[in-house]
Amino acid sequence: MRSLYLVAGTTMAGVSSVFALLAEIHNEYGIAERDLGWIAGSAFVGALVTQLWLSRYADRGYGGLLMRLGVAASAAGLFWFGLADQLWQFVIARLILGAGVGVIVPASRRFIIVNAGEDQGRQLGAFYGAYLAGFVFGPPLAGALTVAFNVQTPFILFGALTAATYLSVYRLEIPAAENSGAPKKGVLRRLIQVREMVAALLVVVSFRYSIGVFEPLWAPHMDNLGASTMVVSLSLTGFALPMLIIARWAGSLSDQYSPRATSLLSALATVPLMASYGWITSVPILFIAAMPHGIMEAVQSPGSQAAVSDAAPIDDAAAAQGLGEAMGSAASMVGALSAAPLYAWLGAGPAFLIGALTMAGLLTASWLLDPPTLARRR
Repeated sequence: MRSLYLVAGTTMAGVSSVFALLAEIHNEYGIAERDLGWIAGSAFVGALVTQLWLSRYADRGYGGLLMRLGVAASAAGLFWFGLADQLWQFVIARLILGAGVGVIVPASRRFIIVNAGEDQGRQLGAFYGAYLAGFVFGPPLAGALTVAFNVQTPFILFGALTAATYLSVYRLEIPAAENSGAPKKGVLRRLIQVREMVAALLVVVSFRYSIGVFEPLWAPHMDNLGASTMVVSLSLTGFALPMLIIARWAGSLSDQYSPRATSLLSALATVPLMASYGWITSVPILFIAAMPHGIMEAVQSPGSQAAVSDAAPIDDAAAAQGLGEAMGSAASMVGALSAAPLYAWLGAGPAFLIGALTMAGLLTASWLLDPPTLARRR
């Protein structure tokens, strides 16, 4: 599984550099704050299309090919991002990068789910930890390279590093489902008819919606508070570092307790934090507020993945993960495209508050559909 971890960490370093440098792109190229949502949102459009269209093929023996295509697309998107200087170019580059990530993640999770056995939550947590490692180290490196050289340099470097990880998955094979001989009709439609699946997906949607809101708002909000590019980059590291430290332990909570309970309760704990960000005007306090948020997300992410897995047949594992990623991408797209204009029109406080209230509504609906229990599983 080390090759999967390498791809996840390197790709996420590139993705997080986009996240960290949105304010710098806004300042360097004169792109309006309200248009930053199009850059963020296009990634989720690309991911949505590939997740709905391609993720099911990881269940049919094409997981290795999907991984290689995902790495190639991610590298191409990062290279183009480094060469772009107009809004439409950034949007298309981010679309390609999102499409690449959209096929990497379901294929990787398929491999973990069919090989991890009773340690599924722990292994998903480790994969998430590798993903987070990129988020921890990507932004400060991107910030330092931008200060030392220019805003294009980080994207070119991360594009080259992502392309190099192709060698680690060149011969990777991800096993097909036992009944993968013929394409299964209506697999996604069948999955969303299961109440437990819908409840689990609502947690995913809430989390990914919050990411969509967070991406176009965080860097401009800190920039408007007077934070430098390096400080903005380090703030993302401060958010992700606690997640990285506890990722494997956080994933194991889903093995000990119900993934349903761990994902839903940890997601609910992030709602008041999300609501507070826009009203905080001190950069150090924003740093502090982001850390417990990161810890709760470290518990929520592997838990929600395991909950989706538990609600689906093993032969539909990648299709279920792809459905979760697709719905999450759609939610992220809505969050990004709505949050940036709200921020421009109403300011940071109302923009973050509206995001938090939307999260609360989604999580309440999830709870009512399938109330969680805290009984130990082992």
